[in-house]
Amino acid sequence: MGKEQLNLRIASSDLALLTEIANDMNLSVGTLGSKVITDFVQFYYYKIQRGDITLSKPILKKLFEAIDPSKTDEIAEYVSQYVFSEIKAQVGTVTYKILVEHFLKWNKGNHLLFNKLPQKDSDLFISKHNICKTWSEIQCKIYSKCFELAGQTVLEMDYDSDNSYSIEVVRHA
Repeated sequence: MGKEQLNLRIASSDLALLTEIANDMNLSVGTLGSKVITDFVQFYYYKIQRGDITLSKPILKKLFEAIDPSKTDEIAEYVSQYVFSEIKAQVGTVTYKILVEHFLKWNKGNHLLFNKLPQKDSDLFISKHNICKTWSEIQCKIYSKCFELAGQTVLEMDYDSDNSYSIEVVRHA
């Protein structure tokens, strides 16, 4: 992918803040500016196009804590079907690689830690958060079901924690 140059005019106060943030992150102003634009284009624009809304973690925590435990499977099934169909509408054929890219991007865009750790014949996905156990369970089941819808084999799910969950998925070609 080639790179292009872009010249921008921004308010002095915004440039001063951008410079301060870049210095805190040990980046150049140009690198941070490029990152801001890339993040917007790759995540926020599509989020806006889909009609997504952002809720703060305290609100998510309160909502998820109120979910009846007998409803988690039903919720995860509905959401996984919706998520899978949204990805399919964007890219056509949904592959393992595409799912992984979307899940990593969505979590990063929502400032949630979601890491992919390659194993011998599988990938281990681990999420750390500070929401609640119900969030762990539902998210874990959503991602697992999406992997299965893409023809993958989920070896293991672990969501018995208030602040983390993990999924191990066999890598198929």
